[in-house]
Amino acid sequence: MSVVERLRALLAEKFERRPWEKVELLPPHPPEKWVIAVRIFFEIFITAYENGKIKVDAGPERTWDGISEFYLWRKYKRKYEKAVTEEEKKRILQKEKEEEDRIIEDFKQRRFEDYIKKGRTIAYFAGRHMWGDEVARRVSEKHGIEVKFEIDTESGFITTFDSTGMGDEQLINETMKRVDAINEAREMFFNKELENEFLASKGIEVKRKRSRRRRVSRG
Repeated sequence: MSVVERLRALLAEKFERRPWEKVELLPPHPPEKWVIAVRIFFEIFITAYENGKIKVDAGPERTWDGISEFYLWRKYKRKYEKAVTEEEKKRILQKEKEEEDRIIEDFKQRRFEDYIKKGRTIAYFAGRHMWGDEVARRVSEKHGIEVKFEIDTESGFITTFDSTGMGDEQLINETMKRVDAINEAREMFFNKELENEFLASKGIEVKRKRSRRRRVSRG
């Protein structure tokens, strides 16, 4: 049995607990060598590259969708509905996109404080991403490996290592060690009690995310 088949079997034993939870081999795309997907909520992917790099990541936290649907569209909705011409509508949508890009870039640079001060929905997302960084720090410290919370339009946890020169057993052990760390990060990230404790320790008022409303057509 090959390394990838053995890993798939170990992952299936660990994660396939319900009918909808699956561990699958995906077709690799150069420079990938092989890819395993763990199909659970906040999925885990294990990717091996031709140069020996192994990446384990979990996600996505839908940063772009959340900011757009729960914050910016609500902010620009009334202006858009009052717009008379298509040109006005385009300008409003462009302003919305520019603000969205600016927020995501600020989040990527860990500039959360101004958004926390604004309160309401945007503070929720800023706090959520602050918590992702804290989870990565805690898990890294516990497992003795570097786990990062990468922020972009979609965000998630990631850790990598170089498998060059490793035998099969060491490669499998190092991969599963990182799968355990990433899975712990994934579970901790969704632990609202721990998240609220962390945010409160930073002097951030804990607010619940508002329920999602159906978005009206933008025409």
